Amino acid sequence: SLFRSSRPVPASCGKRPDHRGIIMEDSERLSLKTKLLLALGQSVEGIWVTVGGYYLNKFFLETCCIQPALVGLIQLGVGLFDAFNDTLIGALSDKTRTRWGRRRPWLLFGGPFLAIAYLAVWYRLPLDTPQEWKMLYYTTAFMSVSVGLTSVRVQITALLPELTRDYNERMNASGFTVVGVNVIGLAFAMIHAFIVGTAHHPSSFMQSAAVCSAAILIFSWTVFCGIKERYVPPANPMPSPGILTELLLTVRSKSFCYVTLMYLAGPTAVTLTQTNIALFCKYALMDESILMLLVPIVQGTALLMIPVWVFIANKTSKRHIYLIGGSLLAMSMAALNFVNSTEAAILLGILIGMPLAVPYLVPISMLPDVVEEDEERTGRRREGVLSGLFTTALKLSVTAGSVLTNLALEQASYVAPSSS
Repeated sequence: SLFRSSRPVPASCGKRPDHRGIIMEDSERLSLKTKLLLALGQSVEGIWVTVGGYYLNKFFLETCCIQPALVGLIQLGVGLFDAFNDTLIGALSDKTRTRWGRRRPWLLFGGPFLAIAYLAVWYRLPLDTPQEWKMLYYTTAFMSVSVGLTSVRVQITALLPELTRDYNERMNASGFTVVGVNVIGLAFAMIHAFIVGTAHHPSSFMQSAAVCSAAILIFSWTVFCGIKERYVPPANPMPSPGILTELLLTVRSKSFCYVTLMYLAGPTAVTLTQTNIALFCKYALMDESILMLLVPIVQGTALLMIPVWVFIANKTSKRHIYLIGGSLLAMSMAALNFVNSTEAAILLGILIGMPLAVPYLVPISMLPDVVEEDEERTGRRREGVLSGLFTTALKLSVTAGSVLTNLALEQASYVAPSSS
Protein backbone atom coordinates (compact mmCIF):
# COMPACT_ATOMS: atom_id res chain seq x y z
CA SER A 1 0.00 0.00 0.00
CA LEU A 2 2.94 2.35 0.51
CA PHE A 3 3.54 2.28 -3.26
CA ARG A 4 0.06 3.42 -4.11
CA SER A 5 -1.82 4.99 -1.22
CA SER A 6 -2.02 8.65 -0.37
CA ARG A 7 -3.19 9.89 3.01
CA PRO A 8 -5.58 12.83 2.78
CA VAL A 9 -4.48 15.98 4.53
CA PRO A 10 -7.07 18.25 6.18
CA ALA A 11 -7.74 21.42 4.26
CA SER A 12 -7.14 23.52 7.36
CA CYS A 13 -5.34 22.40 10.48
CA GLY A 14 -4.40 25.67 12.17
CA LYS A 15 -0.98 26.16 13.77
CA ARG A 16 -1.36 24.20 17.04
CA PRO A 17 0.77 21.08 17.58
CA ASP A 18 -1.20 17.90 17.10
CA HIS A 19 -0.96 14.85 19.40
CA ARG A 20 2.35 13.89 17.79
CA GLY A 21 3.98 17.27 18.36
CA ILE A 22 3.96 18.24 14.65
CA ILE A 23 2.79 21.73 13.77
CA MET A 24 0.48 21.34 10.80
CA GLU A 25 0.30 24.33 8.47
CA ASP A 26 -2.76 25.21 6.40
CA SER A 27 -0.88 23.97 3.35
CA GLU A 28 1.36 20.92 3.27
CA ARG A 29 3.32 22.25 0.31
CA LEU A 30 6.99 22.86 1.01
CA SER A 31 8.52 26.12 -0.12
CA LEU A 32 11.17 26.11 -2.84
CA LYS A 33 13.67 27.34 -0.24
CA THR A 34 12.98 24.34 2.01
CA LYS A 35 13.33 21.88 -0.87
CA LEU A 36 16.61 23.46 -1.93
CA LEU A 37 17.93 23.33 1.64
CA LEU A 38 17.01 19.66 1.94
CA ALA A 39 18.76 19.03 -1.37
CA LEU A 40 21.82 20.96 -0.19
CA GLY A 41 21.99 18.91 3.00
CA GLN A 42 21.64 15.65 1.09
CA SER A 43 24.38 16.75 -1.32
CA VAL A 44 26.92 16.42 1.52
CA GLU A 45 26.42 12.70 1.10
CA GLY A 46 26.58 13.17 -2.67
CA ILE A 47 30.14 14.52 -2.42
CA TRP A 48 31.32 11.49 -0.47
CA VAL A 49 29.36 8.87 -2.40
CA THR A 50 30.35 10.20 -5.83
CA VAL A 51 33.98 11.20 -5.27
CA GLY A 52 34.70 8.34 -2.89
CA GLY A 53 32.70 5.87 -4.96
CA TYR A 54 34.62 6.52 -8.17
CA TYR A 55 38.09 7.22 -6.79
CA LEU A 56 38.65 6.04 -3.20
CA ASN A 57 39.20 2.35 -3.88
CA LYS A 58 41.79 3.13 -6.57
CA PHE A 59 43.39 5.67 -4.19
CA PHE A 60 43.80 2.96 -1.54
CA LEU A 61 45.19 0.45 -4.02
CA GLU A 62 47.44 2.48 -6.29
CA THR A 63 48.32 5.64 -4.37
CA CYS A 64 48.43 4.34 -0.79
CA CYS A 65 49.70 0.98 -2.12
CA ILE A 66 47.57 -1.16 0.21
CA GLN A 67 47.01 -4.78 -0.71
CA PRO A 68 43.42 -5.47 -1.89
CA ALA A 69 42.69 -7.99 0.89
CA LEU A 70 43.50 -5.33 3.49
CA VAL A 71 41.40 -2.73 1.65
CA GLY A 72 38.53 -5.21 1.77
CA LEU A 73 39.03 -5.63 5.52
CA ILE A 74 39.00 -1.84 6.01
CA GLN A 75 35.69 -1.55 4.20
CA LEU A 76 34.20 -4.59 5.93
CA GLY A 77 35.11 -3.19 9.36
CA VAL A 78 33.53 0.15 8.52
CA GLY A 79 30.40 -1.57 7.22
CA LEU A 80 29.96 -3.53 10.45
CA PHE A 81 30.60 -0.35 12.45
CA ASP A 82 27.86 1.42 10.47
CA ALA A 83 25.24 -1.08 11.62
CA PHE A 84 25.78 0.20 15.17
CA ASN A 85 26.70 3.79 14.43
CA ASP A 86 23.69 4.76 12.29
CA THR A 87 21.12 3.25 14.66
CA LEU A 88 22.68 4.90 17.71
CA ILE A 89 22.85 8.36 16.13
CA GLY A 90 19.26 8.01 14.86
CA ALA A 91 18.02 7.12 18.36
CA LEU A 92 20.01 9.96 19.96
CA SER A 93 18.63 12.37 17.38
CA ASP A 94 15.05 11.47 18.33
CA LYS A 95 15.86 12.16 21.98
CA THR A 96 17.73 15.44 21.36
CA ARG A 97 16.06 18.51 22.90
CA THR A 98 17.70 21.92 22.39
CA ARG A 99 16.64 25.47 21.64
CA TRP A 100 17.68 24.77 18.03
CA GLY A 101 15.41 21.73 17.76
CA ARG A 102 16.08 18.00 17.44
CA ARG A 103 17.88 17.77 14.10
CA ARG A 104 19.68 21.09 13.57
CA PRO A 105 22.35 20.71 16.33
CA TRP A 106 23.61 17.59 14.58
CA LEU A 107 24.12 19.65 11.42
CA LEU A 108 25.97 22.34 13.39
CA PHE A 109 28.50 19.97 14.95
CA GLY A 110 28.41 17.05 12.50
CA GLY A 111 29.43 19.23 9.54
CA PRO A 112 32.90 20.25 10.82
CA PHE A 113 33.57 16.74 12.17
CA LEU A 114 32.81 15.26 8.74
CA ALA A 115 34.98 17.88 7.02
CA ILE A 116 38.01 17.00 9.17
CA ALA A 117 37.45 13.24 8.74
CA TYR A 118 37.16 13.69 4.96
CA LEU A 119 40.56 15.36 4.91
CA ALA A 120 42.06 12.56 6.98
CA VAL A 121 40.87 9.74 4.72
CA TRP A 122 42.55 11.29 1.63
CA TYR A 123 45.94 11.77 3.33
CA ARG A 124 48.53 9.33 1.98
CA LEU A 125 50.77 7.85 4.62
CA PRO A 126 54.48 7.43 3.75
CA LEU A 127 54.97 4.42 1.47
CA ASP A 128 57.31 2.68 3.93
CA THR A 129 54.53 2.59 6.56
CA PRO A 130 53.75 -1.07 7.39
CA GLN A 131 50.58 -2.40 5.77
CA GLU A 132 49.01 -3.11 9.18
CA TRP A 133 49.46 0.51 10.31
CA LYS A 134 48.00 1.74 7.06
CA MET A 135 44.97 -0.46 7.62
CA LEU A 136 44.54 0.85 11.18
CA TYR A 137 44.84 4.51 10.13
CA TYR A 138 42.46 4.33 7.19
CA THR A 139 39.94 2.24 9.14
CA THR A 140 39.86 4.93 11.84
CA ALA A 141 39.59 7.75 9.28
CA PHE A 142 36.88 5.87 7.34
CA MET A 143 34.85 5.26 10.52
CA SER A 144 35.15 8.95 11.40
CA VAL A 145 33.73 9.85 7.99
CA SER A 146 30.89 7.44 8.66
CA VAL A 147 30.06 9.09 12.00
CA GLY A 148 30.12 12.57 10.46
CA LEU A 149 28.12 11.52 7.42
CA THR A 150 25.45 9.85 9.56
CA SER A 151 25.23 12.94 11.79
CA VAL A 152 24.26 15.00 8.74
CA ARG A 153 22.47 12.48 6.52
CA VAL A 154 20.07 11.09 9.14
CA GLN A 155 18.88 14.57 10.07
CA ILE A 156 18.01 15.47 6.47
CA THR A 157 16.15 12.20 5.99
CA ALA A 158 14.28 12.60 9.30
CA LEU A 159 13.26 16.20 8.57
CA LEU A 160 11.17 15.38 5.49
CA PRO A 161 8.36 13.44 7.22
CA GLU A 162 8.26 16.14 9.91
CA LEU A 163 7.87 18.95 7.37
CA THR A 164 5.04 17.53 5.24
CA ARG A 165 2.58 14.63 5.20
CA ASP A 166 1.50 15.16 1.59
CA TYR A 167 2.26 12.05 -0.51
CA ASN A 168 3.11 13.80 -3.80
CA GLU A 169 4.93 16.63 -2.04
CA ARG A 170 7.25 14.08 -0.49
CA MET A 171 7.91 12.61 -3.92
CA ASN A 172 8.71 16.08 -5.28
CA ALA A 173 10.97 16.91 -2.33
CA SER A 174 12.74 13.56 -2.76
CA GLY A 175 13.27 14.46 -6.41
CA PHE A 176 14.96 17.69 -5.31
CA THR A 177 17.26 15.82 -2.90
CA VAL A 178 18.28 13.24 -5.51
CA VAL A 179 18.94 16.08 -7.98
CA GLY A 180 21.08 17.76 -5.33
CA VAL A 181 23.08 14.59 -4.75
CA ASN A 182 23.66 14.18 -8.50
CA VAL A 183 24.47 17.81 -9.33
CA ILE A 184 26.80 18.46 -6.41
CA GLY A 185 28.30 14.98 -6.55
CA LEU A 186 29.04 15.32 -10.27
CA ALA A 187 30.48 18.82 -9.83
CA PHE A 188 32.89 17.73 -7.12
CA ALA A 189 33.82 14.54 -8.94
CA MET A 190 34.87 16.74 -11.86
CA ILE A 191 36.74 19.10 -9.52
CA HIS A 192 38.53 16.11 -8.01
CA ALA A 193 39.45 14.73 -11.45
CA PHE A 194 40.71 18.16 -12.57
CA ILE A 195 42.87 18.70 -9.47
CA VAL A 196 44.27 15.16 -9.30
CA GLY A 197 44.70 14.76 -13.07
CA THR A 198 46.49 11.67 -14.36
CA ALA A 199 49.67 12.16 -12.31
CA HIS A 200 47.87 11.27 -9.04
CA HIS A 201 50.40 13.11 -6.88
CA PRO A 202 49.58 12.65 -3.16
CA SER A 203 49.40 16.42 -2.54
CA SER A 204 46.74 16.78 -5.23
CA PHE A 205 44.45 14.41 -3.32
CA MET A 206 44.76 16.65 -0.25
CA GLN A 207 44.03 19.75 -2.35
CA SER A 208 40.87 18.12 -3.67
CA ALA A 209 39.94 16.99 -0.15
CA ALA A 210 40.37 20.54 1.15
CA VAL A 211 37.93 21.88 -1.46
CA CYS A 212 35.38 19.15 -0.74
CA SER A 213 35.75 19.56 3.04
CA ALA A 214 35.11 23.29 2.79
CA ALA A 215 31.95 22.60 0.78
CA ILE A 216 30.76 19.99 3.31
CA LEU A 217 31.17 22.49 6.14
CA ILE A 218 29.46 25.35 4.27
CA PHE A 219 26.53 23.18 3.12
CA SER A 220 25.90 21.75 6.60
CA TRP A 221 25.94 25.15 8.27
CA THR A 222 23.79 26.70 5.54
CA VAL A 223 21.08 24.10 6.16
CA PHE A 224 21.43 24.64 9.92
CA CYS A 225 20.87 28.37 9.50
CA GLY A 226 18.11 28.14 6.89
CA ILE A 227 15.88 25.17 7.78
CA LYS A 228 13.03 25.52 10.27
CA GLU A 229 11.85 22.52 12.24
CA ARG A 230 8.13 22.03 12.92
CA TYR A 231 8.50 19.59 15.76
CA VAL A 232 7.23 20.64 19.20
CA PRO A 233 7.54 18.11 22.05
CA PRO A 234 4.08 16.83 23.08
CA ALA A 235 2.75 17.83 26.50
CA ASN A 236 2.52 14.22 27.70
CA PRO A 237 5.21 12.24 25.85
CA MET A 238 5.14 8.47 25.92
CA PRO A 239 7.97 6.73 27.80
CA SER A 240 10.93 6.12 25.51
CA PRO A 241 12.01 2.47 25.21
CA GLY A 242 15.64 1.34 25.02
CA ILE A 243 17.54 0.99 21.77
CA LEU A 244 17.10 -2.81 21.65
CA THR A 245 13.33 -2.38 21.95
CA GLU A 246 13.45 0.25 19.22
CA LEU A 247 15.28 -2.18 16.95
CA LEU A 248 12.80 -4.99 17.61
CA LEU A 249 9.88 -2.67 16.85
CA THR A 250 11.56 -1.64 13.60
CA VAL A 251 12.44 -5.08 12.25
CA ARG A 252 8.86 -6.20 12.89
CA SER A 253 7.63 -3.60 10.41
CA LYS A 254 7.21 -5.32 7.05
CA SER A 255 6.90 -2.04 5.19
CA PHE A 256 10.17 -0.73 6.63
CA CYS A 257 11.97 -4.00 5.83
CA TYR A 258 10.70 -3.97 2.23
CA VAL A 259 11.68 -0.35 1.60
CA THR A 260 15.09 -0.86 3.23
CA LEU A 261 15.75 -3.98 1.15
CA MET A 262 14.95 -1.95 -1.96
CA TYR A 263 17.47 0.67 -0.83
CA LEU A 264 20.03 -2.07 -0.19
CA ALA A 265 19.61 -4.08 -3.40
CA GLY A 266 19.61 -1.39 -6.10
CA PRO A 267 22.50 0.77 -4.83
CA THR A 268 24.63 -2.34 -4.19
CA ALA A 269 24.65 -3.07 -7.93
CA VAL A 270 25.38 0.58 -8.70
CA THR A 271 28.19 0.74 -6.14
CA LEU A 272 29.76 -2.49 -7.39
CA THR A 273 29.99 -0.95 -10.88
CA GLN A 274 31.06 2.46 -9.61
CA THR A 275 33.87 1.03 -7.47
CA ASN A 276 35.32 -0.90 -10.40
CA ILE A 277 34.91 1.62 -13.21
CA ALA A 278 38.30 3.35 -12.73
CA LEU A 279 40.19 0.05 -12.87
CA PHE A 280 37.96 -1.12 -15.75
CA CYS A 281 38.91 1.94 -17.81
CA LYS A 282 42.61 1.54 -17.02
CA TYR A 283 43.05 -2.20 -17.50
CA ALA A 284 40.15 -3.33 -19.74
CA LEU A 285 39.62 -0.36 -22.06
CA MET A 286 43.31 0.64 -21.75
CA ASP A 287 42.24 4.29 -21.54
CA GLU A 288 42.22 5.72 -18.01
CA SER A 289 41.33 9.21 -19.25
CA ILE A 290 37.93 8.00 -20.50
CA LEU A 291 36.72 8.03 -16.87
CA MET A 292 36.59 11.84 -16.95
CA LEU A 293 34.10 11.51 -19.82
CA LEU A 294 32.07 8.59 -18.47
CA VAL A 295 31.36 10.14 -15.06
CA PRO A 296 29.57 13.27 -16.41
CA ILE A 297 27.77 11.18 -19.05
CA VAL A 298 26.34 8.76 -16.49
CA GLN A 299 25.61 11.31 -13.77
CA GLY A 300 24.38 13.95 -16.21
CA THR A 301 21.95 11.56 -17.90
CA ALA A 302 20.68 10.46 -14.48
CA LEU A 303 20.16 14.09 -13.52
CA LEU A 304 18.19 14.91 -16.66
CA MET A 305 15.95 11.88 -16.14
CA ILE A 306 14.96 12.64 -12.53
CA PRO A 307 12.12 15.07 -13.45
CA VAL A 308 10.86 12.48 -15.93
CA TRP A 309 10.69 9.75 -13.30
CA VAL A 310 9.03 12.10 -10.79
CA PHE A 311 6.42 13.06 -13.41
CA ILE A 312 5.70 9.41 -14.24
CA ALA A 313 5.46 8.53 -10.54
CA ASN A 314 2.95 11.33 -9.88
CA LYS A 315 0.87 10.20 -12.87
CA THR A 316 1.04 6.46 -12.07
CA SER A 317 2.73 5.21 -8.88
CA LYS A 318 6.13 4.65 -7.32
CA ARG A 319 5.71 0.94 -7.93
CA HIS A 320 5.49 1.50 -11.69
CA ILE A 321 8.68 3.53 -11.96
CA TYR A 322 10.56 1.11 -9.68
CA LEU A 323 9.60 -1.88 -11.84
CA ILE A 324 10.36 -0.06 -15.10
CA GLY A 325 13.54 1.70 -13.97
CA GLY A 326 14.89 -1.30 -12.08
CA SER A 327 14.43 -3.58 -15.08
CA LEU A 328 16.16 -1.13 -17.43
CA LEU A 329 19.05 -0.67 -15.01
CA ALA A 330 19.55 -4.42 -14.55
CA MET A 331 19.66 -5.04 -18.30
CA SER A 332 22.01 -2.14 -19.06
CA MET A 333 24.41 -3.13 -16.28
CA ALA A 334 24.43 -6.74 -17.49
CA ALA A 335 25.59 -5.42 -20.88
CA LEU A 336 28.84 -4.19 -19.27
CA ASN A 337 30.18 -7.72 -19.71
CA PHE A 338 30.25 -7.17 -23.48
CA VAL A 339 31.88 -3.71 -23.60
CA ASN A 340 35.32 -3.75 -25.24
CA SER A 341 35.64 -0.29 -26.79
CA THR A 342 35.43 3.36 -25.75
CA GLU A 343 32.45 4.02 -28.05
CA ALA A 344 30.46 1.14 -26.57
CA ALA A 345 31.30 2.34 -23.06
CA ILE A 346 29.96 5.85 -23.81
CA LEU A 347 26.73 4.48 -25.29
CA LEU A 348 26.20 2.15 -22.36
CA GLY A 349 26.95 5.01 -19.95
CA ILE A 350 23.93 6.86 -21.36
CA LEU A 351 21.73 3.76 -21.06
CA ILE A 352 22.83 3.19 -17.44
CA GLY A 353 22.32 6.84 -16.57
CA MET A 354 18.69 6.91 -17.71
CA PRO A 355 17.29 4.69 -14.89
CA LEU A 356 20.16 5.27 -12.44
CA ALA A 357 18.22 7.52 -10.05
CA VAL A 358 15.27 5.13 -9.64
CA PRO A 359 16.72 2.78 -6.97
CA TYR A 360 17.54 5.86 -4.89
CA LEU A 361 14.52 8.05 -5.62
CA VAL A 362 11.76 5.52 -4.87
CA PRO A 363 12.95 4.24 -1.46
CA ILE A 364 13.83 7.78 -0.29
CA SER A 365 10.37 9.06 -1.21
CA MET A 366 8.70 6.08 0.50
CA LEU A 367 10.50 6.40 3.85
CA PRO A 368 8.20 9.24 5.09
CA ASP A 369 5.22 6.99 4.33
CA VAL A 370 6.86 4.28 6.42
CA VAL A 371 7.30 6.77 9.28
CA GLU A 372 3.55 7.49 9.21
CA GLU A 373 2.72 3.78 9.13
CA ASP A 374 5.14 3.15 12.00
CA GLU A 375 3.47 5.85 14.09
CA GLU A 376 0.08 4.26 13.58
CA ARG A 377 1.53 0.93 14.71
CA THR A 378 3.60 2.11 17.70
CA GLY A 379 2.00 5.44 18.68
CA ARG A 380 5.37 7.25 18.54
CA ARG A 381 7.35 9.36 16.08
CA ARG A 382 10.66 7.60 15.38
CA GLU A 383 12.09 9.40 12.36
CA GLY A 384 15.64 9.29 13.72
CA VAL A 385 15.76 5.54 14.39
CA LEU A 386 14.10 4.69 11.08
CA SER A 387 16.32 7.09 9.15
CA GLY A 388 19.43 5.73 10.87
CA LEU A 389 18.62 2.13 9.95
CA PHE A 390 17.61 3.24 6.47
CA THR A 391 20.95 5.01 6.01
CA THR A 392 22.69 1.83 7.13
CA ALA A 393 21.29 0.10 4.04
CA LEU A 394 23.09 2.47 1.67
CA LYS A 395 26.34 2.18 3.60
CA LEU A 396 26.08 -1.60 3.62
CA SER A 397 25.61 -1.50 -0.15
CA VAL A 398 28.81 0.54 -0.48
CA THR A 399 30.57 -1.91 1.85
CA ALA A 400 29.33 -4.96 -0.05
CA GLY A 401 30.41 -3.52 -3.40
CA SER A 402 33.85 -2.52 -2.12
CA VAL A 403 34.55 -5.78 -0.29
CA LEU A 404 33.44 -7.93 -3.23
CA THR A 405 35.61 -5.83 -5.55
CA ASN A 406 38.76 -6.25 -3.50
CA LEU A 407 38.20 -9.93 -2.82
CA ALA A 408 37.79 -10.47 -6.57
CA LEU A 409 41.00 -8.50 -7.24
CA GLU A 410 42.84 -10.63 -4.69
CA GLN A 411 41.60 -13.82 -6.34
CA ALA A 412 42.62 -12.46 -9.75
CA SER A 413 46.20 -12.05 -8.43
CA TYR A 414 46.11 -8.25 -8.52
CA VAL A 415 49.10 -6.84 -6.65
CA ALA A 416 49.11 -3.26 -5.40
CA PRO A 417 52.11 -1.30 -6.75
CA SER A 418 55.03 -0.72 -4.41
CA SER A 419 54.86 3.03 -5.16
CA SER A 420 52.35 5.39 -6.69
